[in-house]
Amino acid sequence: MTYSMPAKANIRNIRDIHAELLDYSSSSTQIEIDLGNCEDIDLSFLQLIESVRKSAAAGGKPVTLSRPANAAVKTALKRAGFLDVLSTEDAKFWLHEGMQ
Repeated sequence: MTYSMPAKANIRNIRDIHAELLDYSSSSTQIEIDLGNCEDIDLSFLQLIESVRKSAAAGGKPVTLSRPANAAVKTALKRAGFLDVLSTEDAKFWLHEGMQ
């Protein structure tokens, strides 16, 4: 099962998205997120995704994106400076670079 992010994932609704992701992750052995609908996102969205990644890793759950970051997500990543310091692991996660 995949969690589909809403088109708007920003400070105005991030609390609701966080609660939904917690519910989803508690009932799943792995976490797959679909960002395909994301159009209006901000730094709070990126922080939430990174938090989910770290928490899940600590609990031994893999987190993946069902598809590479779309244009809106890439723009937010660039604006937040993520793309300037992208590790190999982050490039695989966000952009699906180096994946087979």
